[in-house]
Amino acid sequence: MTALLEITDLSVDYGEGADSTHAVNHVSFTLEHGEFVGLVGESGSGKSTLGFAVTGLSKPPARVVGGRILLDGVDIASLSSDDLREQRHGGIAMVLQSGMNALNPVRSIRNHFVDIFRAHGHIDRADWGTRAAELVAKVELPSSVLDRFPGELSGGMRQRVSIALALSLEPKLMVFDEPTTALDVLVQHAVMDTIIELQKRENFTALLISHDLGIVLESAQRVLVMHEGEIVEDAPSRQILENPGDDYTKMLLSHYADPRAEVVKLPGFEGRTRRAPAAAPPTVSSRTRRQDQKAIVVEHVSKVYPAPRRGEPQVTAVDDVSFTLEPGQSLALVGASGSGKSTLAKLITAVEKPSAGSVRFGDLDVGSLRRGRFRQLHRDVQMVFQDPYAALNPLHTVEYTLTRPVVNFTGLKGLDARRRVLELLDTVGLSPVEEFAAKLPHQLSGGQRQRVVIARALASNPQVIIADEPVSMLDVSLRAGVLALLEDLRQQWGVSLLYITHDLLSARVVTDNIMVLNGGRVVERGNTAEVLRNPSDEYTIRLLDAIPNPGRRDVA
Repeated sequence: MTALLEITDLSVDYGEGADSTHAVNHVSFTLEHGEFVGLVGESGSGKSTLGFAVTGLSKPPARVVGGRILLDGVDIASLSSDDLREQRHGGIAMVLQSGMNALNPVRSIRNHFVDIFRAHGHIDRADWGTRAAELVAKVELPSSVLDRFPGELSGGMRQRVSIALALSLEPKLMVFDEPTTALDVLVQHAVMDTIIELQKRENFTALLISHDLGIVLESAQRVLVMHEGEIVEDAPSRQILENPGDDYTKMLLSHYADPRAEVVKLPGFEGRTRRAPAAAPPTVSSRTRRQDQKAIVVEHVSKVYPAPRRGEPQVTAVDDVSFTLEPGQSLALVGASGSGKSTLAKLITAVEKPSAGSVRFGDLDVGSLRRGRFRQLHRDVQMVFQDPYAALNPLHTVEYTLTRPVVNFTGLKGLDARRRVLELLDTVGLSPVEEFAAKLPHQLSGGQRQRVVIARALASNPQVIIADEPVSMLDVSLRAGVLALLEDLRQQWGVSLLYITHDLLSARVVTDNIMVLNGGRVVERGNTAEVLRNPSDEYTIRLLDAIPNPGRRDVA
């Protein structure tokens, strides 16, 4: 039997002529019937470009400039739009990265299925409702979701709907492009379990595209490693784990560790052992410690939101939470999506007011602040947001972005303000500083953008930085640099760090103390290393067990 998919000497460019970019360079591989293969690489490696070319979804300025893509002997690249549409029924389907962006927010889930059934005509109209219910059941969703809209579903539910929509055409090949990137670790684990079980039950061929080698190794039988547009390694999963042949593969593997280990070894954090007990004073030099530093004190705080629909209960996002963030201390708020982490950040920064309890920063009662005193709070308490792509105005240069808070909070102007901007860029490791100051956001990598976001947070000389999932959207090689930067800033600048994450490994390497949230309540707290090495709550154990860690589990 011939292979289901044959890629031969495939090249894909963006643009034309001298300005073209070679995204995929002379790539060749095959996928057999019923095989589960992973394609792993970092942003810019060409893996998503390859995925779109394989499915016939490439759009200008992407151009297939050479090679062949044969699906069951049919050359995908040579098909017209109408023929490609026919090919999709029983042929090929793709699940995109963001479940929210892949679904139309103003159409119900039922209508998403109806659109597919109507377009392809492969199901009688009388059977549309039954078939839609069967498909959502396959991805372990109740039929009631058919009458919901995408905004009413969680991220994991939206991704499951996307998978069900892809299954509706009974494809032989399904391409999953970063299907779990935007999900927390528990939902990510559940979605991958669903994909693995579906692949076995439906016996389709699966190509899993991801920057997370851990997820790929736990799921796929074979792994393709892609770097700078080329396949640098093609081997069974176990061989990739135990005896990687390429230096790039070895680098990807070096970024995995077990947060429960006595010593956590990560690039930039080699030899890091358990931290001192939580009662120990923060290690901030007297040269940098500010004399007026204040603690954040959260006392019995709750936040209740109105019912999303008539007849449904109110939503308690935060339920009787208390903690203190001392000057110079680092504290991780850990939990899955919906646990209340980001809501707490909103309460601390006065974006939301608590339904009960109090939040104090020094002598400021944050929950009762009036507009005139927000400036004082926001000067001392700054945010680093999750998405570095959405956090920066695409029309403004880096210098303009940083100059605004420098002028607003420090009063510096002209050459003094510019000098301060360049100092900030140097602090976050963006050099040569004059070159980066002149760049626009689209000219920066994800890691560089996040460093600009951190520099902006530092512009007011804050006492506290609240980092809300600051590395969740970055490649593994970029995460270590940003995490090391946050740790250095805490040590050298004396800032307090409230680190919000669902990633227990990153929490282990950058924080002294940890607080685990579940359903808005604190279920566990203490010294980070001690809690993660000896968790007492079942929820913390579930979070730890869900972490992709190819070194701890058997791989395919």
